Amino acid sequence: MSIDDNANRAVAPHGTSKRGNRFVNCLVACPCICAMAIMAGLLVTIIGSSMIIAREGAGVFGSSANNDLNDIRTREHEAYSQVKDWIKVLNQKGEEEEELDEDACVVQRWGSEPRPCDKNQYPNLTQSGDMVMTLFVAKEGDNLFTESQIKQLKAVEDGILKHEEFNDYCLRWDKTGYDTSCSPPLSPLSLFYADFGGSGSMAEVFDDVDAIDGTVDGVLAAFETPGMNAELASIQGSYTTMMMGFMAGANSSCGLGGVGSPMAFYMPGTQACLMQQTMASLTVASTTKLVYEAMFPLVAAMRNPRGEALQDIDKTLLLAAYMKTIGFYAPYVDYYFDSGFSVSNPVSKHSRGIISFGMPLPGYKNSDENRTEQRDKFSAWFREEFNDFLQETQKSGDVDALFFATPLVRDEFLAILLSDAMKVAVSLGLVFAWIWLQTNSVVVAIAGIAEIVLSIPLAFFFYYTIFGFKYFDGLNVMTIFIVAAIGADDIFVFMDQYKMSSYRPEICVDLKTRMNWVYARASWAMFITSATTCAAFICTAASPLPQIQSFGIFSAFVIAADYILVVTWFPAVLCVYHNYLEQRPCCPCCCCGAGTDSGACKFGWRMQELWPCTREHQTSTEIVGARGPGEEPQKRMLEKAISGPFAKFLGSRYGAPGTLAAFFVLLIPAAVLASQIQPLTRSEESLPADHPFQRLWTLSGEEFGSSAQTTNTPVHLVWGVGPIDNDGINILRQGGEAKGALVWDDTFQFDEAAQQHIWNVCEEVRKMEAPNLENFLSRDKDSPESYGEVKCPLDDWKAWLERVGGPGFPLPLAQLKDEMTAFMNSNTTNAYGQDVPLKDVIALGYDQDTNAVRSIIVTVTSQLQSRASHSSEKLSKAYNAFEDWISELNDESGRLGAPTTANKVFQVSDGDFNGPNWVWMHTQGLFRESAITGACVGTVLAFIVILCATQQIIIACSAFITIASILVTVIAMMKIANYELGSTTSICITILAGLSVDYVVHLAHAYNDSEADGRAEKFQEAFDVIGVSVLSGMITSLLASLVLLMCQLQFFAIFGFFMIFTVTWAWLWGNMFFMCLMRLCGPDKSMPWYLQVPYSVLPPAPKCCQSTPVKVEDEVAEAKEEVVIDRVNAPSPDPVEGQPLEVPRSPGSLPAHS
Repeated sequence: MSIDDNANRAVAPHGTSKRGNRFVNCLVACPCICAMAIMAGLLVTIIGSSMIIAREGAGVFGSSANNDLNDIRTREHEAYSQVKDWIKVLNQKGEEEEELDEDACVVQRWGSEPRPCDKNQYPNLTQSGDMVMTLFVAKEGDNLFTESQIKQLKAVEDGILKHEEFNDYCLRWDKTGYDTSCSPPLSPLSLFYADFGGSGSMAEVFDDVDAIDGTVDGVLAAFETPGMNAELASIQGSYTTMMMGFMAGANSSCGLGGVGSPMAFYMPGTQACLMQQTMASLTVASTTKLVYEAMFPLVAAMRNPRGEALQDIDKTLLLAAYMKTIGFYAPYVDYYFDSGFSVSNPVSKHSRGIISFGMPLPGYKNSDENRTEQRDKFSAWFREEFNDFLQETQKSGDVDALFFATPLVRDEFLAILLSDAMKVAVSLGLVFAWIWLQTNSVVVAIAGIAEIVLSIPLAFFFYYTIFGFKYFDGLNVMTIFIVAAIGADDIFVFMDQYKMSSYRPEICVDLKTRMNWVYARASWAMFITSATTCAAFICTAASPLPQIQSFGIFSAFVIAADYILVVTWFPAVLCVYHNYLEQRPCCPCCCCGAGTDSGACKFGWRMQELWPCTREHQTSTEIVGARGPGEEPQKRMLEKAISGPFAKFLGSRYGAPGTLAAFFVLLIPAAVLASQIQPLTRSEESLPADHPFQRLWTLSGEEFGSSAQTTNTPVHLVWGVGPIDNDGINILRQGGEAKGALVWDDTFQFDEAAQQHIWNVCEEVRKMEAPNLENFLSRDKDSPESYGEVKCPLDDWKAWLERVGGPGFPLPLAQLKDEMTAFMNSNTTNAYGQDVPLKDVIALGYDQDTNAVRSIIVTVTSQLQSRASHSSEKLSKAYNAFEDWISELNDESGRLGAPTTANKVFQVSDGDFNGPNWVWMHTQGLFRESAITGACVGTVLAFIVILCATQQIIIACSAFITIASILVTVIAMMKIANYELGSTTSICITILAGLSVDYVVHLAHAYNDSEADGRAEKFQEAFDVIGVSVLSGMITSLLASLVLLMCQLQFFAIFGFFMIFTVTWAWLWGNMFFMCLMRLCGPDKSMPWYLQVPYSVLPPAPKCCQSTPVKVEDEVAEAKEEVVIDRVNAPSPDPVEGQPLEVPRSPGSLPAHS
């Protein structure tokens, strides 16, 4: 049978008119011009995107607006941020503004706003600089503090503290610079090696306290005395006052000649004398006095450099356990022992410490002057002296020593970022390699990977410039992996249709006919999948979080941009490839004399098609058109496997029902596991769990309780404003810098009642006597009385009014103007003994124009550790405690009796890595809600799109069940991997629906588009048409994701985990479950009309919109006519001497030798 006979029986696919698709015809006629024109358009968008980035700078890529603008916590924190800036403006009113210098020094620290550099002079090494955090874990047993292991801890610390140059870099405790000795390290060894100066020991202190109750039984019952905490603070406060007066030269019988002095203070017996005078002046319980006197030597010893003699270990541990129960003594010990350490269990498996270094270095005024240069000098010294020592220490001994050395952090994280960036590049390289392998063409692979990459700037141009979305979150960079998976899948769909056309000689009449056939089949299939995936991603716009909104919408733009390129630029490149490069012999084959059919030459086509040795070659369309009977090409191995044994088994009598039964059984435990997924109960990990940094962070956050020695998160109490007004604010449209309107509290007045009330609040925090304050407020580690930590503007205001000749506190509102103006223009003394303008440091906003105090901010300290990530449960507990306290402070009939002029205070918390703590707490919940909601809505929307595309309710319902099952199965895998619903996993679930619909939609379209009569034939044709494309797409996604699993940044690793299991289960459920459903109950010509709705009830399309199927014989005749005309008009070639004249053949005719 001739090709013409085959053509007479063939029918062109849907959408092919006699003239064909005009766009495709244009691509075929002028492929180079079309490719260059499309690329020129792309270059315009790339240049436009580059100009936007150059103009906006790094501000284009934001991640600071990840909050729910309608949530009260977000509105309150934004109000605090704005009123803090307003206070600066109000306090500087009337002063000449300094001209802004573009080169002025600015300090930018993580999690804080930029600030001008400090211009003051400070003594060397008196400002905080770098530090080394240590955490020790007993490798065996539950008790770290055995004699041998304590000595090992000392050897580790001595390796740093006793370095010959340590004193040149250590933090100095005396801020005035008079005493240049180093500040003692924060270490449990200050207990075990406490230096009593030869006049006592830890055992003696323990015995003295034990004997207070009259019995020496090892039980320190004296620590259980009611009210002891407040009385100890009172004693310490009185002693401190007397000591400061003594050192200032006050009259005292304890001094030389009846006068105190710094020299006399350190003479033997002076401090004991002052203590006796203090006790005599106070009325407190005798037991409290005895405890204070017995513990005084230990407290003094812990503030001094430690000694060399090891104290009694058992009594030290038990005494520390009792000290931990008293708020006054707890700050001395609670940092060193884990949460399980108690009087009933005086053992600790973990311990930690801090060794601090100082700034500025010699030759610099302060820590801000040439900050980078100072850091580099110190880091170079520390790296050279201690890097090897710390590495070796981690691997030796019975103690697992972990270090977080800030001088080495930058190098470590830079190495991690570079390593992970290389892995991301390798991931894209594997995608390129698989496309190359499957298409057998480096040109097609280059075009494919270029199309994938170029879809990003094209989408950005439309997202940012055309549609005006001004917020672009940093999370959006992850779309490169999504488009790599979906884009590669589209490439395989197009290329597989192109290759399948070579199996049908009747299609390969000429390139125009062939490309029209390929384009009609591939473009519609890709359109349905792209539309469904875009719809699933757009569903995330329903989230209240701009981060998720931006990611979902931009992902939809990227998928749409990829589709546009894969149906425009990629076919143009494919036509160029067909005309000039495909089937061309390669240089190595020519040079070596190998035939064009040899395996070496076939391999050479892949490698060197860009460097052909001759322009003469026969195109693949001509080869197929000239193919004779029995010369059908061999299918590829993957095609044979998918459409052969795999499809035949699934379509067999027992294969389809058995597979469905197996998947239904699988769904039961998957659903049970998925239902057990729970919100995050621990802090999220940024690095692998076994990384030393991550281990230190995790153990420090999970194994230790709160301590005043840690840097804890401030909480701000704000009077004078209300929550911000965010009406009309759209972060997605206006950008991350869009701000709401500040709402002033008109009821707030700084009258006598308000002054007294706010000062009472500060006193309540200081004394820590109110119920439950100990549970959520932190004590001041620098306070001798162990008071609660508070920064209160009313302290300065009260001291000003109670000065000699002052009007007294509180001040009537009518007298505010004169006193407040003088007060704000006064100076205060900082920790370095320097005078600084009060209005530069006080959190009180006074408006001179209206003579009103507009706002006051009081800052307390929570027990939430700073520079740490906290679970939602932990944050919620702390937030509720603060909110209950704020309710009491605002209660007019409450403990402090809030006046109506100051009863609308609210509280906000600072944060670090994830933003403000209370806002982050709410955001974590929204991540979970958005993840589940987005996945469900995406699945429903996919059902609607599939129903509209196929017009078959059975196909749409089957696809819906399949996609929902994929979601359940992947969430079950998350449970098996012990993942919880944190921010990273929630983001991954959000995109789950978008990724899981792709394969199912491809298969659904292929089944529905089949013109076969029965289910078995439609089932088989679907695998023939699209099976290998779906498999290739799945393999591409797996290759890209496997590399991500090796990344150290856990966001990439978790994203890789989700990608792997999403595409794997999507392929399994789609190919096996969905297709078996189609095999058993899919719509075919024998199915009743009521099971084929809405197709069976919809009216036919208007004639203008109907496509007229045309037989290929018309295309053949038209092609023959065009060729004849071209050859008649073409000049006859001159014959070559010695060669016979070749007779022209029409397209599709058999070779002359046949």
